[in-house]
Amino acid sequence: MPKIKNQYLKVDPWKIEEVGYKKEESMVSESLFSLANEYMGIRGFFEEDSDEKSLLGVYFNGLYTYSPKQIESAYKGITDKVHFMVNSVNWVRVQIEINNQIINFSEINHKNFSRSLDFKSGELLRSYTAILNDGLEVEFSFKRLLSMNTPEYGYQYLTIKANKDIDLAVKFSLDFNTLHWGKYHFWEEKQKSATSPTYVLGELPTKQRLLALMHIETNKDCEISYEESDLAVERKYKLRLKKAESINFERKFTGLKEKQASEKSHDLLEKGLKLLSNQPSYQEAYAMNIKYYQEFWNNFDISIKGNEEHQQGIRFCLFQLQQTFHGVDETNNIGAKGLTGEAYSGHTFWDTETFCFPFYLLNLSSAAKNLLMYRYHTLPQAKERAKELDCLGACYPIATLNGEESCDLWQHASLQLQPSTAIVYAIRHYMMITNDDDFLNDYGMEMLIEISRYLYSRGDFNQTRTHFGFYGVMGPDEFQMMVNHNTYTNYLGKESFKFTLEMLAYIKENYADKYCQILSKLNLTEEEINIWQEAEAKMFLLYDEKTQLYEQHLGYYELPHLDINSIPATDFPLYHNWTYDRIYRNDMIKQPDVLMFMFLFNSDFSNEVLQKNYDFYEPRCIHESSLSPSIHSILALQLDKNEEGYKFFEFATRLDLDNYNRNTLEGLHLTSIYAAWMNIVYGYGGLRTDALPIRLNPTIPEAWDAYSFHFTYKSIKIKVEVDKKSFTLILAEDLAEPIEIKTKPVYLKKGKNTFAI
Repeated sequence: MPKIKNQYLKVDPWKIEEVGYKKEESMVSESLFSLANEYMGIRGFFEEDSDEKSLLGVYFNGLYTYSPKQIESAYKGITDKVHFMVNSVNWVRVQIEINNQIINFSEINHKNFSRSLDFKSGELLRSYTAILNDGLEVEFSFKRLLSMNTPEYGYQYLTIKANKDIDLAVKFSLDFNTLHWGKYHFWEEKQKSATSPTYVLGELPTKQRLLALMHIETNKDCEISYEESDLAVERKYKLRLKKAESINFERKFTGLKEKQASEKSHDLLEKGLKLLSNQPSYQEAYAMNIKYYQEFWNNFDISIKGNEEHQQGIRFCLFQLQQTFHGVDETNNIGAKGLTGEAYSGHTFWDTETFCFPFYLLNLSSAAKNLLMYRYHTLPQAKERAKELDCLGACYPIATLNGEESCDLWQHASLQLQPSTAIVYAIRHYMMITNDDDFLNDYGMEMLIEISRYLYSRGDFNQTRTHFGFYGVMGPDEFQMMVNHNTYTNYLGKESFKFTLEMLAYIKENYADKYCQILSKLNLTEEEINIWQEAEAKMFLLYDEKTQLYEQHLGYYELPHLDINSIPATDFPLYHNWTYDRIYRNDMIKQPDVLMFMFLFNSDFSNEVLQKNYDFYEPRCIHESSLSPSIHSILALQLDKNEEGYKFFEFATRLDLDNYNRNTLEGLHLTSIYAAWMNIVYGYGGLRTDALPIRLNPTIPEAWDAYSFHFTYKSIKIKVEVDKKSFTLILAEDLAEPIEIKTKPVYLKKGKNTFAI
């Protein structure tokens, strides 16, 4: 479906910049100018008073609470205990008073407004000149920074300068009175102090705690006073500021969270004070961030020559994904909005293992492992969820932050098997690329076995026991519910059984003692293994050899056909304008379903079969999911549908920058940001990593002069440079494993390896 961009930011390859205040885009800008470092995140809202529409969002990864409006369900298996990432302390709040007038951005005249976010440092800069009474003009500069080296550290730097003498008062706050979605409040004050040390200790109903501390330095002598209020502390600085003189305020912030309260309050405070006392200055942290990002860009940059919009777009994506997650904590995961907003409640979905995971697997395998470890740590909750659904083993939730199912829509939470099979796929992907047998033995095998138990108990044989499949399910295409034999679900189920059985055989042959330990620990019997083998062998796949089409689910061909081009543009998004039952009763597709498993297991399908299925399903897809266009682009490029692939790609890297879906105000589409990386590396780069040897077959769009990207394979870093005539793979050492280059296995050597396009 056509998507229209709303571009208002200046195009620059290394930053985003808003020149002149765009009031109508204020909340979109708050999302775009978000900062994060995996530990915490903060939206780009104003520090000073303002009446503009805003979401004052400050989030700490892993801090959550439960909805106060729990609905007790009369039906077993339907979640009635919903949790979400909770808004926390506003540590950048500033109130500025000039000549007894409180500066409210919405009420004053101003000029020279600009704000920028630098991809080379992570510094957010905002400045403007306030025009006040009697010709008084005051220049404001606000800088903000999160440390990428010590994630508990945040910084704020404020500069004020006037064209006349002024009486100035500046109040700095630590304020836990922020509201979730502007409506709800959940924090309880446990301890605070406005004087040195300045801190507030807050606690959630989950007993998780957050200690917020600050220290402020200034270059002028000021009269300092202190104030305390419920859940907040304030430090106020007053002075007479002379004409043309500048006053600088540097706020150091330390945020220390406890995901599971285990320390006494005084121990937590002592730990926080030590962190604060050792906190480097803003300039020192800025210099360390520059060094951090220099290393990041050297290793992970995607360079595009010939199209600055695409260059800015992909670097914005890379910058944001690195801010969101880089593997510092194996109990963290990637929320659909990251740490940039409250939509999707901070939950992770099956997107993590299918769209986010490949970036880390091919660039930072330790972070990829941590994503899998998050799933291992939440295995007990997955096993409990399976029991709730009258199943065995482990059923991973469709939406979660703490491992519990938090989707209260039964048609999603009870019918979608994608999270569990996606985890199997990610383990398979991880093992193929890393050969990490220790992970398999200690963690991976247990997850595989428990997921296979769930899949077997959730599926069933037909009455004649001639085939096995899944009944009453919903596949990735969420416009079809309670269907039988959804082909994505059956295909992923078959592959999940197959891989589990292969890994059991592998461990039995190579680690006999470990194999016996696994059997004993998990009470796994040969009988159970045998029934998985039967289910895998008899899995029902709706494939017609004559048409070479996979039917999306049993009965899909019988649905009434809907010409998606007949839907008025004003009806989108459909979830807001159509009833559920109207959406469900035709052959319209929300996002790729058959095409999705043909991407995940790409080597299983010939281009001829892929072509037939692409041509059938693409015209039925409305791309209601932001992840959908990237998969279509990747497959279109594989089929030499270059114009169509480019059309789908065109907005992939700028989905949020140009607000194509008109919902960036809610937060960034983080998993779509990862899909944009895939769109370049798997799409134009032609990389395929679903089978060995991995494959590479780069192409280049007409609109680009050249591009390059990086990936790591078997611990060897590889840089790929592509231009109109050739592509070159640059290695620091020989690669022992072959890579299939344009259908031929090639052993790459140290240095440059060049091939014709």
